[in-house]
Parts: sequence; structure tokens; C-alpha cells
Amino acid sequence: MNNFSKVISDVELIKAIGDGDHKAFELLADRYKNALYNFVCRYIGDMSAAEEVTQEVFLRIYKAASKFKVIENAKVSTWIFKIAYNLSMNELKRRKRYLRLLNDHAGEKEMVDRTQALESIENRELIEAVLSELRLIQENQRAALLLRVNQGLTYSEISEVLDVSISSVEMLIFRARKHLKQHINREHKR
Repeated sequence: MNNFSKVISDVELIKAIGDGDHKAFELLADRYKNALYNFVCRYIGDMSAAEEVTQEVFLRIYKAASKFKVIENAKVSTWIFKIAYNLSMNELKRRKRYLRLLNDHAGEKEMVDRTQALESIENRELIEAVLSELRLIQENQRAALLLRVNQGLTYSEISEVLDVSISSVEMLIFRARKHLKQHINREHKR
């Protein structure tokens, strides 16, 4: 795969990566790095951790590319975001275990302070309110909403990433939007 001047599909890139083509990997990484980072960052709410998770996603892609099987109507992007979602879930679980450990060894007030410090990001008015509220939405609702709104995935693709039915995706997105709308209306009335 020497001629990268033409548009190359994600499937062709994955096949080339599986054959050890480093240029193909660079091209795929350039194609997805911003979208993946934005998804992961908004999902777990921490820029530094999002960088690490995003790097881990690309490492997993590189290692698994030779095993990738092309299934009819399946998209490489769905596979990539499924990896990102699973690694993000692992990061959130790790953080929860860490917070429980801190809670076992610290007073309740100290725990609240550390939790707030972990979850805080730059303070920007409406954007911060929405991002803050996103962190309070159930994890599966947040993932479904971010995949739909920020990544433009279809309900079918989201169902593959989250491993749930399409009707479950519809309900998750509906509930996430309802929660955000209620919060924004409540904040706006203040």
C-alpha cells in the first residue's frame, strides 16, 4: 500500500495495518484521533486520562488489526468506538475502585473533596454545566448520547458498540436528553 494520495477506506487501512503497514496505521490514527479523544474525554470527564485511553485504543487496534474480520454492513468505526467504550468503562471502574479505597482510608469530607477534584474540568458557564451534568447521567446513557451526538453513529451502530438492542439505544438517548433538558431548564430559571 504505497499510494496514499487516493482515499483509502477504513477496511483497507485495517487490512494494511494487519500486514504491518505503519503508514496505514498513521493514516487511520490521524483519521480517528480527534473523534476518539473527544468521545473518551466527555465520557470519563478527564483530559489526561482521555489521552491515555485514546493511546490504548490505538495500541489495541494495532495489535488486533490482523484478526479483524470484515462482516457485511459492519463498519470499522463501530469496532473502533467499541474498543474506546470498553476501555473507558474500564477506566471508570478503576476510578471507582480507587475512590472506594480512598474512602476506606479517609474521612467523609476528605473523600468529597477528592471526588470533586477528580471530576472538575475547566469552568465554563453553559458548556461546563452540560458537561458536569453529563457526568451525572448513567454511564450507558452518556455513552449512547455522546456516540449519537458527537460521533454521528446510527442507532444500529450504537447498539453494536454498547451491545444492546436498538430499542434500548433509543430509550437510553431519550432518557439522557430528558435528564439534560430538565437540568438546563432548572439552571436557566435560577
